[in-house]
Amino acid sequence: GRIGAGACKPGPGIVSVHAVWHLRAPLRAMPSQSLLGKLLRKRRAGNSNSPERTPSKQIRTNAKTLTFVLDGKARADGMPVACGLPGQVVEDTEVAGNGNEQKLEVPTLLEDEGMHIRWEKVLAGRHASKLSSEELRELGEGGMPLKHRHALWPEWFTAPNINDIEQLQGNVPNDVAAQIEADVARTQPKFLGTAERATLRRVLRAYAAANPSVGYCQGMNNIVAVFILLGFDEATALRGCYTMIQGCCPGYHDRDLAGFRLDALVLGELAQRVLPAEIYDRLQALDVPIEVLISEHFLTLASRSWPLHATARLWDIILQEGSPAVFASFLALLKLYLPDDKDFHQENNLANGYEASEPVDIFRSRVSLGVSNDLEAILREVRRLIPLIPQNTINQLRFEFAGKKH
Repeated sequence: GRIGAGACKPGPGIVSVHAVWHLRAPLRAMPSQSLLGKLLRKRRAGNSNSPERTPSKQIRTNAKTLTFVLDGKARADGMPVACGLPGQVVEDTEVAGNGNEQKLEVPTLLEDEGMHIRWEKVLAGRHASKLSSEELRELGEGGMPLKHRHALWPEWFTAPNINDIEQLQGNVPNDVAAQIEADVARTQPKFLGTAERATLRRVLRAYAAANPSVGYCQGMNNIVAVFILLGFDEATALRGCYTMIQGCCPGYHDRDLAGFRLDALVLGELAQRVLPAEIYDRLQALDVPIEVLISEHFLTLASRSWPLHATARLWDIILQEGSPAVFASFLALLKLYLPDDKDFHQENNLANGYEASEPVDIFRSRVSLGVSNDLEAILREVRRLIPLIPQNTINQLRFEFAGKKH
């Protein structure tokens, strides 16, 4: 059978998404660097005027401009290729308002000849959407070429097409527009040029206008940026935004992060059920609210801290499998990288007089290193865990924990 379509639809008992974020209940012992800490501390209020769209900046090339075009081909020598937006030239310089050139980096997607050959052999002339679930899972283990993401991801989006993006631009409250404008400027500054930022702004404003009860919350900007960096147009990026935020992250971006807090409780229960006892004991010994530990991963679906190629690989799985893959992805990180006492003491011995690291910092550092150096091991563990946490189990736990709150 086919997979993907409907995989991120909210199930029964899931808290509905509502309310512009304006958070009032800070957590205890909130690390300053966590996204959740920033959300819960920051007050965005007032009736500031909606900012005008920033004037377009000129894009120019020079003789040394680098071009990365993905057309389904790879280097003949089998070496990985850096891929930019499909069928588009990626400029390496942008002229800022002060006349200075700002160099933009090109995010890399590691694709080699073997990956393309493997897909074309299985496709045998078929469109990627005609692949069975078994074929997709098997092929996905070796990575997915960008051109097939462009074909498959929209097939897996659960949101309908929204055709009035332009009209929605004028329906954004001033305070929400100001929040969006502030975050657009600091989202992926190394990779997004003026045109991409304009798309990011328009998609976020359209989502906020179409969903006034939700509005905008930090983390959404990172999610939308992934679709833009991968070359999806703004209408498709908006559909992807809907799918991720309302389906895979139900209620996470509420006024009080109600859905996120609920799923933090669910994750704690799942950790006890599916992780080895020694790993769960380490998690308990951290003595850190689990909401703090998982905030960045859940609120941005890893897109804020993982490189683009790794995020895309994870989202290949999330869009096919839905919420079970979101939970499995963090449980896999706990299993692989949560430090024990020996790791903690070893790390601090290496500090050699510098300030000692906290276990949470060691965990995050090890995750970052693992994502960079051993992504395949992480994704294998994610796939192994998914069957252990089916959607109906998640729905039941959400229902039980939501009932306890009332």
